[in-house]
Amino acid sequence: EVDAIISAVGQRIDQIIINDLPKLEWTRWNTIGTGDVTMETSIEGVFAAGDAVSGPATVVEAIAGGKRAADAIDRYLSKKSPKIQAPVPPRSERVPLIETDADEKMTFPRASLPLLDHQLRRTSFQQVELEFSEESAKQEACRCLRCDICIRCQRCVEICRDEMGIGALEFGYMDTDQPRPTDFRVTREKCISCGACAANCPNDAIRIEDRDDDRLLMLCGTVLNRQRLLPCRSCGTAVGTAVYLDYIRNKIGTIGQIIHDRQLCEACARKENARKSVGHVLNI
Repeated sequence: EVDAIISAVGQRIDQIIINDLPKLEWTRWNTIGTGDVTMETSIEGVFAAGDAVSGPATVVEAIAGGKRAADAIDRYLSKKSPKIQAPVPPRSERVPLIETDADEKMTFPRASLPLLDHQLRRTSFQQVELEFSEESAKQEACRCLRCDICIRCQRCVEICRDEMGIGALEFGYMDTDQPRPTDFRVTREKCISCGACAANCPNDAIRIEDRDDDRLLMLCGTVLNRQRLLPCRSCGTAVGTAVYLDYIRNKIGTIGQIIHDRQLCEACARKENARKSVGHVLNI
């Protein structure tokens, strides 16, 4: 029995051997520099492992480093070729996105894994935890935030807030009991479907897509916003959503007024503006 246990962890490497081994190379973190696989230092035949190499770490990491160093020393003394580091496995193909409406995603509960009946557990050696049904597995997959695609760089947030002045994207924690401003809840109320966020996403995590008569904004398959597209009254081409046209009108003045009043695409608006300008000159 003891009265108290004090955990003591070293915070820096004792560099007392610097004077004895002047050719030994050190890292900028004041640890001994070694090869990742060979554990050999800058001095041939001298190996190092543990906290002196990794810095303050766990016992498990120190033991692992010692094992690698022991294997490297054995290869060195036996004149065997040093072990080659295993190649980094290639990234697997991106799993197709599961399209889910944001409102639904926020309400999906975590699926409970079915368990073997307790009576059968007493009389058999069957696995207690059973597999999901196909429907439960798909619903559980819909809860995934796809961190393999969205790296949370917040580039889209900065563009929407600072460049466009909209502030429709806010990253935060999802909480179904107490709603908070997150990318799933705020977007639909403020988004104008301009596509600036999608155009600046470095990983193609957020996309904007025109589908039939709607414009969809999707983050890793989650539909954040869906707005009706308005057609050009002259040529029928989609000109954008109503809130986007209002934004353009407020930004660019006269031609924006033409777009708003006549609901024209950019090309038809330029033609209309040119006709008005020519007519004004002729009247003068």
